[in-house]
Amino acid sequence: MSADPVGPDPFGTAVLRRAVIGAWRDSPTRLREDANLEEDHARGYYRDRVIVELAQNAADAAARAGILGRVTFTVDTAASPAVLRASNPGAPLDAEGVASLASLRASAKPTAPADGGAAVGRFGVGFAAVRSVADDVTLRSRTGGVRFSAALTRAELDAAGLTAGTRAAVLRLPFPDRPSGGDTVVELVLRDADAVSAVRAQLAAVDDALLLALPALERVSIDVDGVERVLDGVDERWVVHRTAGRLDPADVAGLPAEQRTLAWSVTWALPRDVRDGIGRVLHAPTPTDVPLTFPALLVAGFPVDPGRRRVLPGAATDRIAEAAGRAYAELLAGLVDGPADVLTLVPDGLPASDLDAAIRAAATEALAAAPLLGGVAPRDAVLLAGSVGEDDAVADALGTVPLAPRHHAVARRLGATVVPLADLLDDLAGLPPARWYAVYAALAGHLADPAVREALAGAPVPLADGRLARGARGLVLPSAASREALHAVGALGLRVVHPDAAHPALARVGAVPFDPATVLRDPAVRGAALDAAADLLDADAEAETDADADGAADAGTAPARAVVDAVLDLVAGAPASAVPFWTGELPVPVVAGGVAPLRETALPGTWAAEHLDGLDVVAADVLDHHAPDTLSVAGAHATLDVYRIPEVLTAGDAADPVSEDDDPDSPAAWLASWQDYLAHLGHRWGADVLLADLEAIADLDAVADGSWPQALSLVAREPALRRALVTPILPGPGARRGAAPAPSYAAWWLRRALGGRTGGAFALHHGVPLLPAPPAWAAGLDGEMLRALGGVASLAELDPADWSAVLDALGPVGTRVPVRDALAVWQGLATAALGIDDPAERATVLDPLPDRLPALHADVTAVVDADAVVVATGSRWAQRCPVLPAAAGAAAALGELLDLPVAAEQPVDDGGDDVTVRTLDPRITGLDDRVPTAWHHHGDLRVQGHPVRYWVDAAGVHAVDQDALADALADHLGAPHLTALLRAALHAPDRAQELWATVAWSAPRVP
Repeated sequence: MSADPVGPDPFGTAVLRRAVIGAWRDSPTRLREDANLEEDHARGYYRDRVIVELAQNAADAAARAGILGRVTFTVDTAASPAVLRASNPGAPLDAEGVASLASLRASAKPTAPADGGAAVGRFGVGFAAVRSVADDVTLRSRTGGVRFSAALTRAELDAAGLTAGTRAAVLRLPFPDRPSGGDTVVELVLRDADAVSAVRAQLAAVDDALLLALPALERVSIDVDGVERVLDGVDERWVVHRTAGRLDPADVAGLPAEQRTLAWSVTWALPRDVRDGIGRVLHAPTPTDVPLTFPALLVAGFPVDPGRRRVLPGAATDRIAEAAGRAYAELLAGLVDGPADVLTLVPDGLPASDLDAAIRAAATEALAAAPLLGGVAPRDAVLLAGSVGEDDAVADALGTVPLAPRHHAVARRLGATVVPLADLLDDLAGLPPARWYAVYAALAGHLADPAVREALAGAPVPLADGRLARGARGLVLPSAASREALHAVGALGLRVVHPDAAHPALARVGAVPFDPATVLRDPAVRGAALDAAADLLDADAEAETDADADGAADAGTAPARAVVDAVLDLVAGAPASAVPFWTGELPVPVVAGGVAPLRETALPGTWAAEHLDGLDVVAADVLDHHAPDTLSVAGAHATLDVYRIPEVLTAGDAADPVSEDDDPDSPAAWLASWQDYLAHLGHRWGADVLLADLEAIADLDAVADGSWPQALSLVAREPALRRALVTPILPGPGARRGAAPAPSYAAWWLRRALGGRTGGAFALHHGVPLLPAPPAWAAGLDGEMLRALGGVASLAELDPADWSAVLDALGPVGTRVPVRDALAVWQGLATAALGIDDPAERATVLDPLPDRLPALHADVTAVVDADAVVVATGSRWAQRCPVLPAAAGAAAALGELLDLPVAAEQPVDDGGDDVTVRTLDPRITGLDDRVPTAWHHHGDLRVQGHPVRYWVDAAGVHAVDQDALADALADHLGAPHLTALLRAALHAPDRAQELWATVAWSAPRVP
């Protein structure tokens, strides 16, 4: 055996070598076993753990010395061969430690340190990792050094006479070396380029996990050929949770002796920046091959196999796995300032290993009870389905835990209950109204979500009367300003949201915001009000026939009266334009006793109360409860009112039976003789003519007999009333062709009511014959008013239907008629006839037909029997019979209107030798190109045996003398009014041009 190669031997390496050499000599198989074992460690268990094992030794040295550990790794590839050095402070080498290093089977590290934790190293075999990269390893500390060398080992074997070339366990033969003089230094002479590459790779892989697995290490420094890297401050980058405990002896009884450690520790480390990834394997404390699915680093003292790659099964592993799961739950529960979404840190998917499954089971059970969700344990948490569930305000109002839907699956796995919004709202039915308001307010911001709208639309809603409605549709939503009016709505039987629960969000899912106008439009309100009105009117009718029933009636009608009062309260709060017409059906007490519908009443002290004696006057005590303006808007009268009829069709034959419309929503039902008016329009224009937005003055039939001057004066000065009277009604779609405008309803009614024998027509001045002067009630009215009420400035302005009454004013047959009056009648009738396009209608307008007419016969205008009259287009016919003069274009129409014949063409009788043709003076023929150049002079001129002075026929102009010739020429020109002018021209031809020029200043009047 050779001598020690370097200096003194403080650790007794010579003794260790002799013992090992002796054992190998005595048992050659032991030599092979140790060599094989070392190779298993170096190239198997610890093949890639040189850096980790050296760092572990540094951590243990620091722990034994009670200091924070540091280790520095230096690689110098410029040296030949390259060298790896690891230096660290802490407990120095001692003889026991050297013996452990050389044993390959036993560790000198204590199994239970004084601090209660467990030492990282256990077997003393991890140092064998150095053999994976080096054949020459030196450890130096201030107490001395030791060297393991393949060359020295081989020399030792040769000296002992063992077989040369036999593989030997280099780490079994330690050799002394010099001390370091300070920190402990491990120096590895790297075997080759592969060894250098392996060391570089392992150093590059060093990260925070090393410091977390070895908490005794505070700092790791790495220097590779002058390029430095330092790891420290690991707690700044990681959230670390550590726990420790002790096992029962029974838990470790089945483990190998070196594994029967009772103390255990668990460390979980979570990166503060969730973007930092970690290798998901168990550290025990150095990395194992056991995969985990946790997003955190686990360092735990599980019993492992000698290679520290596998966990040994058994009770100890089960207990530590449970503790690790609970510790993980504690870690997450403590993440107040950690990652925002704690549930993302709960592992999901399938477990990666049996150990992972065991830890996850324990973690899941512990997490279910941990206050992860805003201080609430998942198993106690109720989550709201959908994105609305993550709103803090919604969660606070509904008593749920706010959580994003992406976490619901994890939370449910931990015991949380996920409830749809609709179900949760149903479960909250017993909440007080103010709490419901908070619920609606919280959900208001999510109503763009159809699912939220649907859920809220069917949610419970507390009502003002204490009931609970299911769903907001049809409910009345009061505002703060409308609370005083809620009793009115309640009396009408509507369902009103409790004021403390009335949130605007309910309006978006079917509730109707409280608005008097809106409530009045509700069909249920209309029905209740009209039913109450009918009850009050029926009770009033019964009371009139049974005086003893008054008291009982008052008691029995109290609910109906409350409904009426409620509706009037609503009317008071609504715009006048929004109050429905049916409110006029509501009965109120009247001065005369009993009740009457508002539309049949007048307000006391008003114009209506004084002049509309057909209306009852509202009792004074009614005004104690309802303002006059409210009653007026609802239907009571202070003056004459205008009703607007939105749409109507004209009626058929006026002779048809007339039925009054009793629709409470129709103003027409309150207009006297309205159906007769529609029949009148139908007679003029045809049936089913559509009219829209007619305005009518109501209650004309209620005007007192002596109040017409006041009533008409009121109409004249009030714009709305005046417009309703003076504006004619235009024919609508479907009217007969050429239909003329008709009088307004008010004008039509007043003409019938106030008119005399002429049906309301009267003359506006003395020049209108056959019509009476304006009646006394028309005094002071302006022309527009007078015309609307029947006044005309000429007979041509008469309505065709009025002519029969006007012609009745003619005197008896034979009565002379002034020409002026006769002309007015003839022109008026012609205008009426031409104003009707339809011949069939023209023939029916005058009903009955006049029995006498003013006619022209010879030179006399007188009243004649209508059967003797002929419509004539020329003056010549008046020589033969009574005629009604008419222009050529009006004759046929006039004949149809009056059912009279129109004179037909007739030639003169043959005069024989008594007839001569005479030439007209050219000065006369030059007056008009229609004047013939010659005329027929007759000594005796006759037509069908009747003597005449002149005639015109197809043969030309006929006359008995020059004066008659003037008549004939005027008739021939169709201008009988020019007779005198032509006569003067015939007598003084030299003045013909001068005389004829005067025509320029006189427009011919054609009958």
